[in-house]
Amino acid sequence: MESAGALYNLGASSNFLSLPVTCPWDEDEDEDEDEESLGLEGIKPKSSPIPRRRSSVFFDDSLPPPSSSRRVSFADAVGLSLVSVKQFDARGVTAPSGPPESDLNEDKDYYMVPLFTLPKNAEELAQRVHKQKLELESLKLLSGTSTLRGIVRVLNVCFDKMVYVRTSLDSWRSHFDLLAEYIPGSNNGGMDCFSFKLTLVPPFGEEGVRVDFCLRYDTSLGTFWENNNEENYSLFCCEKIKEKPQNACENRRKSCLKNNQVRVVLS
Repeated sequence: MESAGALYNLGASSNFLSLPVTCPWDEDEDEDEDEESLGLEGIKPKSSPIPRRRSSVFFDDSLPPPSSSRRVSFADAVGLSLVSVKQFDARGVTAPSGPPESDLNEDKDYYMVPLFTLPKNAEELAQRVHKQKLELESLKLLSGTSTLRGIVRVLNVCFDKMVYVRTSLDSWRSHFDLLAEYIPGSNNGGMDCFSFKLTLVPPFGEEGVRVDFCLRYDTSLGTFWENNNEENYSLFCCEKIKEKPQNACENRRKSCLKNNQVRVVLS
């Protein structure tokens, strides 16, 4: 078996390329690296450079650089006050130019035009209740509002009972049921009273808004209706337009030109 030096001498006269005496990767290698990995007589086999170990710290360019530590101090620590008081002069505040909202609402008033008649007295009311099981006792428009308040008297046929007011604002193309509330202590002669409130939302237009309704009485003995002799209870709610008083200065306004009367005498 020939020695490694013989192989090196053969390489000089053969077609193998000779390597320089000093290799560039020898400077990057660790001094403690095992000599057996270098191959024959210090010649390192052809391979890729050994990868270097990367740092475990990961830097993200998108993140802002860490800021320096900040110190927080309070005003009272340096002898300052924690409360700042500012005073305003009311004379500098200008009053609103327009009238307040309450004044605008006071200028509006409403009235009701019923198209039906109520019982004239208590005797007639009692007769209708015993005959029909229920009757509209009263209906009025609360002063200064567009709210209707009505009272329905029913015959006490059973303990559990419910009274509804079926209402329409578009001539019965649609309707809704309004539940009436029992009036405590209203029992009189075997009859009870229920009350309801219906609030109408203006504007009502020049002719006002038409309201149609009928009464429904639900009991364990059955359901009873009252619709003003099949004509329903109908009414109009209108807005009363108040006449604004004219300014006294405008009534006393006179022309600045004097009316000089000239008499012509014909001789």
